[in-house]
Amino acid sequence: NTTNFTDIKEHTLDALEKKGLAISFSFKTEYNAENVKKPVAEIEIQGDVFFVDAQHETILKGWKKDKKLPDDVNIQIINVILRKCIIRALDLSEELQLPPPVALPFAQKKQDDGGSKYIG
Repeated sequence: NTTNFTDIKEHTLDALEKKGLAISFSFKTEYNAENVKKPVAEIEIQGDVFFVDAQHETILKGWKKDKKLPDDVNIQIINVILRKCIIRALDLSEELQLPPPVALPFAQKKQDDGGSKYIG
């Protein structure tokens, strides 16, 4: 799974009457096979995240200069994107009969440890 920011622009959200940043992103899950150079399948989701912060102008200037976000902002935005996109990619992978983009928990038969239990 990879996440990339493709563009950041100042945007006014009329419903909240606030200015912030519209952060465009691309989320991609590639399915690779051995000895094949190109992915055999991929799921790509593109969209925008609206970010409101008192320092949005400073963040935008930094993006225009270095194409980077401050670490704390970067982590917040990536976590939002991952949470939303992995859920959607999981649904799409099921529909397309591809493996899930993340490891899923599964039940296993309890292992017999021979009756010895160490309590320390």
